[in-house]
Amino acid sequence: MKKAFLIFLSALLVFSLAACGSDPKPTPTPSVKPTPAEIEQKLSEAVGKDAYLCDTDIDKEWLQNVYRLDLSQVDEYVAKQNSIGSVNPDTVIILKVKDGYTDKAVKAINEGYAQIVSYIRQYPFGTAKVLNGRLYQSGNYVIYVIAGASYEGDDAEAESKLAVSEYAKIDEVIKSVFGALPENLAVVPEKSSQLSGGAE
Repeated sequence: MKKAFLIFLSALLVFSLAACGSDPKPTPTPSVKPTPAEIEQKLSEAVGKDAYLCDTDIDKEWLQNVYRLDLSQVDEYVAKQNSIGSVNPDTVIILKVKDGYTDKAVKAINEGYAQIVSYIRQYPFGTAKVLNGRLYQSGNYVIYVIAGASYEGDDAEAESKLAVSEYAKIDEVIKSVFGALPENLAVVPEKSSQLSGGAE
């Protein structure tokens, strides 16, 4: 009886040690991405209340006529700019688009971005902020950002450093949302390039 009890205890100990050594399988968690509005909120918080200047909604007609976006191919979006766009080029457009539309949306926004670059080359203000603009695509999301603290002064190097530090905050938000930082697809046109009217 005593021997059988010792064998039972030994077996119990072996099973206990085996159980401790095995890694439990992680419970899969659904990968739910935030809505465009939630992403925009995260961006505004990262940049900071005083530096985030996107205070006005961009209306549908502007998105369709200036950026040439087909909103029938967009499931959800947030689009904001500064109320005085001629002075503050800050713009945030976050789209969740239908399958197959991401490339066209990126192209359309890039052509709108090219026009903003052309404008700030004629009327230089917020130049570093614009030239460091971000255009990301991940899954069905397209995210376009010109934002951050504005530089006041004439030192181009200081302006550039400020823009880099501000976009680092924006990049961290995008990385936290998507798990990795996508490639920046914003295309800064050559100074001599001729701009077309918009995406087809």
